[in-house]
Amino acid sequence: MRSLPHSFRFSLLGFFFATSCGTISTYDQAAYEHATSAKVETLALMDKATGSYRGHVREIAALNLELTKAYEYDKGRPLNHYTIESWEVLLGSGGILSRFLTAWQESGTLGSIFIAGKKAHVGKEFDNIIQLESGKIKTPKGQ
Repeated sequence: MRSLPHSFRFSLLGFFFATSCGTISTYDQAAYEHATSAKVETLALMDKATGSYRGHVREIAALNLELTKAYEYDKGRPLNHYTIESWEVLLGSGGILSRFLTAWQESGTLGSIFIAGKKAHVGKEFDNIIQLESGKIKTPKGQ
């Protein structure tokens, strides 16, 4: 079997490098800030679930709006499917946070031990989103 010419090998190597780098979006400061802010606000609201769901309806609606904005922002970014999967695990129908809010609504109030367990799961999913974003390649300013 004949070996490939150097120029062809370098071209092939360049092609594989270029296509492998294009499988995930680049770092986005706004997306990072949305996720970190949403995590803090979500976990703070979850602590309030020992109180009446009805007493927090406006806060829940406001949080859902912020979460939807963050999700839609990430959803509109190209090559961002890994992050979108994490958002859907968190927010989708049957998602971790969705189930928590449904349980709170149906029960009226929740116990602190239940809340703590669910906060750990929700926090972990937010950490996945945040770590995915912070680990992305940062492009030089002005590009």
